[in-house]
Amino acid sequence: MGLDVYVGPLGRYYAGDWETIVQQAAKQAGVPVKIVRPKPPGQGLLKSLIGRFRPRGPEAAQRAVRHWRDRLRRETGIADLDWNEDPLAEYQTDKPAWDCYGALLLWAAYEELPKAKRRATAEGWDQDPALLTSRINPASRYRHLLADTEIWLPAEFEMPFRTVGVPGEPVVVGSSPRLQGELRNLNSRTWQATDSQLSEWRYDGAEHGAPLETSARFAFAIFCALAQRAVAARLPMKLDY
Repeated sequence: MGLDVYVGPLGRYYAGDWETIVQQAAKQAGVPVKIVRPKPPGQGLLKSLIGRFRPRGPEAAQRAVRHWRDRLRRETGIADLDWNEDPLAEYQTDKPAWDCYGALLLWAAYEELPKAKRRATAEGWDQDPALLTSRINPASRYRHLLADTEIWLPAEFEMPFRTVGVPGEPVVVGSSPRLQGELRNLNSRTWQATDSQLSEWRYDGAEHGAPLETSARFAFAIFCALAQRAVAARLPMKLDY
């Protein structure tokens, strides 16, 4: 369904020196695969056009990311806005797909707004009133998850912020330590799942159109694992589509 999550150096990401989990599996099986990234829900033509202006080549990508990081430091004043940009640093990816990602966002919004009418599946998730309400709530318990965030950086800051991304597109940036804390809070307030249960949810996956909770569990397990990796290794975490 066109959504992956990447954890690794941003220079490596923008240079294209990485593979999705589908590409990795296909390579191991000796099967050719072509990745086509359609427009995500709620996005227009601008996003796909901006993608053409991404920095090309490892050196250009690393230089662009360094300049971007310096600009963010000046703009935000966040002292510890730093992360691992070693081009040889290992990366990790997984694929929640849009519907499971949307189900996770809905699950968090519904926890915060228990009187909201719940959808049976993630169909139409990006237009759900509860999600739209939580997304603009500065006091949301899950603001780093729900704020239409595309990149999470391994630094502590209270609020996600909107800025211009490396290729020049508008982007919302969140904190991966805060995201990790929000995911733990969501788990404690709803499922109270153990590490072994999270592993099972990730392994089991979720079919397109699965019940909302099944889809949310799958995406939750993925986000928990990747957020943990991002924080421990001080690496950025990014949605890819």
